[in-house]
Parts: sequence; structure tokens; C-alpha cells
Amino acid sequence: MALDVALDIGTSHTRLATTQRGIIFNEPTMVAIDTNSGRVVEVGHGALDMVARTPRHVVVFRPLAQGATVDFDVTARLIAGLFERAGVSKLSRARVVMSVPSLATSIERRALRQAAIQAGAREVSLIEAPIAAAIGMGLPVQDPVGSAVTVLGAGASEAAIISLGGIVTGGARRQGGNDLDAAIATLLRLQLGVVVAPSVIEQLKISLGSALGRTKGLSEVVLARTVDRGDLVEVDVDADLVNAACVDVVTATVRLIQECLGDAPPDLSQDVSARGMVLTGGQALLRDVGELIASSTGVEVIIAPEPDTVIIQGLQLCLEEMSSLHALYRNADR
Repeated sequence: MALDVALDIGTSHTRLATTQRGIIFNEPTMVAIDTNSGRVVEVGHGALDMVARTPRHVVVFRPLAQGATVDFDVTARLIAGLFERAGVSKLSRARVVMSVPSLATSIERRALRQAAIQAGAREVSLIEAPIAAAIGMGLPVQDPVGSAVTVLGAGASEAAIISLGGIVTGGARRQGGNDLDAAIATLLRLQLGVVVAPSVIEQLKISLGSALGRTKGLSEVVLARTVDRGDLVEVDVDADLVNAACVDVVTATVRLIQECLGDAPPDLSQDVSARGMVLTGGQALLRDVGELIASSTGVEVIIAPEPDTVIIQGLQLCLEEMSSLHALYRNADR
């Protein structure tokens, strides 16, 4: 029996769902491979836990960067590992619906499809991430009205106005939550002379970060290692450092959305003014980012209840309506 699979491979996290079992994988986009045998040892959290703890012949890869596949073979192995976790084999004749960034080139789209086919998929359909997010939020993407969606991911940020099943105006940058993390890490190194684990940076971003700087005066003590000697120390990180690191990325995101709205035809602009804009993606969880975008654009901002899983929810709905949404796949397959 044919099996339908929804797959959202992001720079930071990957999510997989099937029509029968719903979302069954929501873990980091990482894969550990035995270089001697070529066998996938672990994917997701299991692979992340193996970083810096493996023998030489086991290597942990992150196959995507800034929303693009940087290693085709590793991506195919990652998908194969996900399929195995989901009980999908080449005999399953799986039909796969995958999200793809709107800024992906035709070569990147072809590579993503071929990676899934090499992993065992019988048929692969692509759908652009902003459209999948809009479907996940229940927006009328196929109606003649404008629906505004912004996807703030780890590796890319995308803004789009959708009408009649396609993106009318849109913009994207290969910049996202990972750039926020890198900026925080840089300031910690330059100002405090320490390095911290990625999980600590994520914790600081959540507890101290604010797009409007409203966390001023807050601080948090974290465990770090000194740059010069490698000593383990406790450092007090204040919110001003975290917010200073976020300024450039947040400003670029606001500018991207302003440009997208500015390019919209008048009728669609009127729709967006009346209906607002939906904010999705993990970076949408940054404190006050929705309020900053609303005040900078004059458009009401609705943050998705679960912004990091909206795309996979949209892909699940696509599985149920594959025939009626065929045009959306065709547009993304270009």
C-alpha cells in the first residue's frame, strides 16, 4: 500500500509526518554516519548527542545551511534514516510532500527531490514554505484574496503575499535564527572572553532577548569556557549584550517584510491591512518581535500558536488534498 509522507527539512530542525501517525519526528537536522560502512548511525537528537563524543570513523553532519542543501549525499542519507525511523522502505512506494524555501534555486530544488528519491521515495512533490505555512494556518491560499505570511527560520527568512495559489510578491534572505546565535556567540567572545555551548546561547536568546530591548536590567549566570586558557567559569550575561547582538538580524527582517508589503498590488495591500500578517518559524518566538514588525509596517501581526510546526501541519493537510492542490506543487517544482 502506498504511504504518504510529509517532510519539512529545515536548517536547524527536521519534521516528518505520515497520514497514519501524524508527526513522528521533530528533531535537529543532524545525521551521524559511519564512514567505514556508509551506514547511518543516528539522526536527530541521537546524532546531536554524539557531537565530539564519537570515534574517528563516525562523523556527525549538519547537511543544510541557510536553507540550502550543502551536501547531497548526506541529505539523502538523512532522509533514508528518517524513512527507516518512520517504517518507510522502497517497497512502501511512498509519496512525499516536501517544503522548499521560496529562495531555493532550481538546482537546489532538484537536489532535494533527488535526495528523497534516492532515499526510497516513489514520488516527490515540493511546496514552497510560505505557502505550506499559510495552509497550516488555514488561510485561503487558493482564493482571490491576499494572505501575508512570514517564515522566520533558522537559516532563512521569507516574507510572501499569497493569492490564487501562488506567491504574488515575496522576498527572502539567507539569514535567520542561526545568525542571531552566531552574533551572540561573537559578542560573548569579544566582550567577556568566553565561549558557551549552543544550547546555552539558545537559552540566553529566550530568557534575555527582546526585539524592543525591553529586557534591559535582566541578566543570567551561565557556565562558559575562557577563550585564552579554556578554564570553566561562571559568567553573568546581561540582556544588553544579547539584544545588541540581535539588532542587525532583526532590522534586516523588518526591512525584508517592509519591502514585500511595499511591492504588493493595491488590492492585495488592502486585504493584508484588513486581515493582518501571520508570523511563523522558530525566530517568531523572540520576545516582542511581532510587536516590532507591527509598529514598523502598520499591519497587524498574528503569531502562530506553534510557529515552529506550522509548515509540517500545512504539509499534512497537503497530503489529504493532493489532487486539489496539484497546482501548488507544480509552481514549486520550477
